[in-house]
Amino acid sequence: MREWEMDSRLRPYIIRSGFYGVYRIGHITLDWGLITSLVERWRPETHTFHLPVGEMTITLQDVAVILGLRIHGLPITGTCDIDWSLLCYELLGVTPPTSEIRGLAIST
Repeated sequence: MREWEMDSRLRPYIIRSGFYGVYRIGHITLDWGLITSLVERWRPETHTFHLPVGEMTITLQDVAVILGLRIHGLPITGTCDIDWSLLCYELLGVTPPTSEIRGLAIST
């Protein structure tokens, strides 16, 4: 049973964007033992899992095939009209100097 049903008005847009397959996956039961084993075998230096049979990595193509997502064509993006100083204050309690904010990054 799904936690929420998609509004019928959204369905055509989700289908057209190529994300309907992700919605249809529904609830996934996680195998915590498997996840723990994979985390222990992950090597961040090479971005691979070191397994007894050799090295393995997960590619964008793997994710696209598993989730049924399209990876070719133009990306789906939107506008970003955020007051970064205000957001930093709300989340962190401090406002960085305007000179430290460059695009979507804050200098350290």
